[in-house]
Amino acid sequence: MVEVKIEMKDKHHAEITFVGEDIAMVNMIRNICSESDDIDFIAVVKDHPEVGHPKLIIKVKKGNPVALVAKAAGKVAKTAEDLGKKMK
Repeated sequence: MVEVKIEMKDKHHAEITFVGEDIAMVNMIRNICSESDDIDFIAVVKDHPEVGHPKLIIKVKKGNPVALVAKAAGKVAKTAEDLGKKMK
């Protein structure tokens, strides 16, 4: 189970840590978010490949950065669900 910690949030900027998750999923969320014209900056960071947790840093021109990440995470979950159904 993934634990999401919103480390910092203001009107146009958020930093979200994904505890117990691989950096690959967070990068998929980043890729989906980056398709939006509302993104000013987005990156995934991890202090060390073997320890720590991936963090998504997002800055938007307008809108709620956390809502944008949540919407992208929903798309990732739907894609994974569809893939799982195809593999049965």
